[in-house]
Amino acid sequence: MIPEGRKAGSRMVDRVSSILDVAEPLLGVDRGRGERGYIRIQPHGRLFVTRSPADTILYPKGHPRDGQERYLWTPAAGDLELGFLKSETDDA
Repeated sequence: MIPEGRKAGSRMVDRVSSILDVAEPLLGVDRGRGERGYIRIQPHGRLFVTRSPADTILYPKGHPRDGQERYLWTPAAGDLELGFLKSETDDA
């Protein structure tokens, strides 16, 4: 998670790049191989950035944990939060 306030630039492409410049190295994204980060706006001025266009913060509909958090969040350098996918065997 990255605070929206970290966006910089007057053009949308610059604002997106400013977030991906922070997130993609943390995610291990290799642009040279055609990989990229995907940004999703979240409540409270946060941006969820992931390597997968299909990734979601909550478990999807139809999953036994439908609507529950899929990640364990931990504070990181500055104002970032790092999310780690929960194991399928973790308590809800």
